[in-house]
Amino acid sequence: MLNVVCLKYGDKYGPIYVNNLYNMIERHLTVPHRFVCFTDNTLGLNPKIEIKLIQSQRFSGWWWKPYIFKADHFSDGDTNLFFDLDMVIVNNIDNIANYLPNDFVGLQDVGRVFKRGADRLGSAVLKWPANQYTDIWTNLDANPNYARQFQGDQDYIWNLHKSVIKFFPEKWIQSYKWEIRDRAELVRINGRFNFDTVKDVQVDKETNVLAFHGSPDPHEVKDPIIVDNWQ
Repeated sequence: MLNVVCLKYGDKYGPIYVNNLYNMIERHLTVPHRFVCFTDNTLGLNPKIEIKLIQSQRFSGWWWKPYIFKADHFSDGDTNLFFDLDMVIVNNIDNIANYLPNDFVGLQDVGRVFKRGADRLGSAVLKWPANQYTDIWTNLDANPNYARQFQGDQDYIWNLHKSVIKFFPEKWIQSYKWEIRDRAELVRINGRFNFDTVKDVQVDKETNVLAFHGSPDPHEVKDPIIVDNWQ
């Protein structure tokens, strides 16, 4: 079974982000699957979404992502496909679901745009065989302070398994503000970035997913491709 997985912890993103991700998956994935959300708050979530409840405050935000690697969440033989909530899916993602079925695959860090991070993981999209790489959780569970030496979960995961992690093709998952649009088009308003104009942009036919990171978030962008797909 393919398990499409997301994480919502805390109040950074409301339930609309989970529900919209669920809707986009249902429109753009034909591979048989289930959709599972790890969360501390089920309020407002589509009842069709399967829930794995986080009943702890040991970690915050993205530091619960390693918990998804814990053994026994899913069955042996399953494949897990994780998406951050701030992704916008615009085309069929069967290729992502089927890519290198026995390997640990992730997004290449979007810093590749600036010739940095090209050899590092971006954890916004991850795929791996269920019940493998469980040390991602067990190490952190045994020593939560270990995480402090890393800037975020993706650096932690990369540090543990960079020898085996492979990357999805660059064209499949693109940074919206750096690869589809240009960072020169961003302006800062009330401490957050957004685009100074609305554009009817087109994406390459090979591009399936538009990755957001930092600001703006998808709900703040009025470009037709985002408005039409993030729902």
